[in-house]
Amino acid sequence: MFLKSLSISAVALLVLSACGGGGGGGGEAADTTAPSISGVSVSAPSNGKVTLAASASDNKGVTGYCFKTDVTSPAANNVCFTTDAAKSIDTPDTDITYYAWTKDAAGNVSTAFTKALTDAVAPVVSGVSVSPPISGQLTLTVSASDTKGVTGYCFKTNDTAPAANHVCFTNANATSITTPVTPTRYYAWSKDAAGNVSTVFERVAGSCSVAGVTASQNSALPTVCVSTSLGEFVVALESTKAPITTTNFLKYVNDGFYSQTVFHRVISNFMVQGGGYTGVPISPANAKVGTVYAPIALETTTQTGLSNTTGTIAMARKTEFNTATHEFYINVVDNLFLNTSSLSGGYAVFGNVISGLNTTVQSIRGLPVQNNGRDEISQPLAPPVINWAYQLK
Repeated sequence: MFLKSLSISAVALLVLSACGGGGGGGGEAADTTAPSISGVSVSAPSNGKVTLAASASDNKGVTGYCFKTDVTSPAANNVCFTTDAAKSIDTPDTDITYYAWTKDAAGNVSTAFTKALTDAVAPVVSGVSVSPPISGQLTLTVSASDTKGVTGYCFKTNDTAPAANHVCFTNANATSITTPVTPTRYYAWSKDAAGNVSTVFERVAGSCSVAGVTASQNSALPTVCVSTSLGEFVVALESTKAPITTTNFLKYVNDGFYSQTVFHRVISNFMVQGGGYTGVPISPANAKVGTVYAPIALETTTQTGLSNTTGTIAMARKTEFNTATHEFYINVVDNLFLNTSSLSGGYAVFGNVISGLNTTVQSIRGLPVQNNGRDEISQPLAPPVINWAYQLK
């Protein structure tokens, strides 16, 4: 009888209690759906970097992105996760795989998205040497390097960059050409297996002039023809009087070291100096890269009987006596004070200009100059380039 007397509202309360309603049970189900990555894009290389950018979605929103080079799935609290959907990395110089994940606010982590990157670093051409003319032929030889190896070389007479599949590319790093009657500009590139093509390297090649060859033939001494952007000159080397200095100079000539170096110091009432830098100002960044031999012993003018007179070639050096390596200078006036002295030791003369002194050397001498940053007005505004130097005989 008691139960029958319960009110409808009381019965309803019992039912709610039995169902676990009332005071705070139930609510929204927990998020267990992981986000997903639909793609990872890669930008074009810029300043040695590329950018990976992930595209991701989640039913409640993405809160983090992770990029790694190993496939181990990260926990949601891994330090690799950031709020940035993009990551800048060094341009790959070999084939490499990146893995990307995304997570949401509930800590759900996506499956990995795999992105394979290929070598995007181009080879580097460090130089092009030119052989002396032999039987009317010259040989151009490219020096190039790449992290995965150079697979092709291209030589052309125009500077239009070739595509990796251009017919100019062969696996030979040298090409033989008919010696140009006048200096001709050649362009060289290299490529790697990934199809990356280097920047261009320019090189001027050509025969020594009739005047230069004639002067050489009329000299009993070894001779070297030097082609510059302002013309050519020929030097005769005193191999008997200054054997140490002559032998040293010819090492650099025959190595092709002087190619693309400049006359970096010009003083019109003194001398013109070059052979050490590929540009100005004088700095390690502009120093010519190549084999530098041990400094040589100073052959003083007292020992050799030679003198720093107009038109002679001599070795530059540091303050210490036995420090000359590859830099040389040409006297454009008589500089007898550079001869042997008890105080300075003097500077080693080892030859003289026998062709081009009144033309090419005078053109170099007359160049406009500015302060070289070392309190000397000697830096050419447009430094003349040595295209090549080779031993005529």
